[in-house]
Amino acid sequence: MSITPAFREGLQRVLSSPTLMVLLAVVSFMAWTTGAVLGFNGQYSFWSALLVAYSIIRAWWTGGILHRYAQNRPMRDGAFHRACGTFFFRLLRLHLLSALILGGSLYVAELMMFNQINLGVMLGFGSLFGLGYIFCDVVLDYAKIRTVVEDRRSMVFAITAGFRFVVRRPGSVVRLYLLNATIGFIGFGSFVLVNYSLVPVGLHWLLVLLIVALGMVVVAGWVPLLFLSTQTAFFQDELAYPGYTAGSGVSPPDLPVTEVVAGPPTNGV
Repeated sequence: MSITPAFREGLQRVLSSPTLMVLLAVVSFMAWTTGAVLGFNGQYSFWSALLVAYSIIRAWWTGGILHRYAQNRPMRDGAFHRACGTFFFRLLRLHLLSALILGGSLYVAELMMFNQINLGVMLGFGSLFGLGYIFCDVVLDYAKIRTVVEDRRSMVFAITAGFRFVVRRPGSVVRLYLLNATIGFIGFGSFVLVNYSLVPVGLHWLLVLLIVALGMVVVAGWVPLLFLSTQTAFFQDELAYPGYTAGSGVSPPDLPVTEVVAGPPTNGV
């Protein structure tokens, strides 16, 4: 199955809503700041605090983002926040599960580094960590998509359905994932190379450094949205009608008279 139509459609959905890129960049900054504050005391590590903070903040916005991409039409601010609140507690369980898996893996890796575990054990654990990361980054993403598109209430069945979707079409899922990851790697890598090639001389260096920093923030907000939008488009092409969500009552379309009087919702997301 070709992934080109899904990728093209997902890219159009991301570019049609630049507000979400700014939103996700702000969310990432908030999570990083919260993780840094909580990580200053001796009880929590920085990465554990960051994962928990990011999971809670991201869980709120993910429902609205996925609903916007699934319906593939602009949403007014009130409808977007209503979708965020509707799916928050469902998606929070998935985000916390992902944080538990990744946080536990990072904690064990930290212990192994300090205790100087032999190479074979480290390679075995690295393989398990890779599988856990793939599970969190692929299976749980499709579980979130199925939760929003199909209005699922049980996250256990959502994870099972997401896993079943991935297993039945592994080639297309992997190709789409690698395509998105390659674009993200090229974007981040380009800014990192420019950053390391700068010579700290003169005021123009500060200006270029500021541009590079802003570019990395834009990429950090755009790449996760690219993953969500292309995966949503791919899922809808495979199993659902494009633009369809079972929980359409969360954000019902405007009445025709509203569209005539107020115009389409262009001031939202």
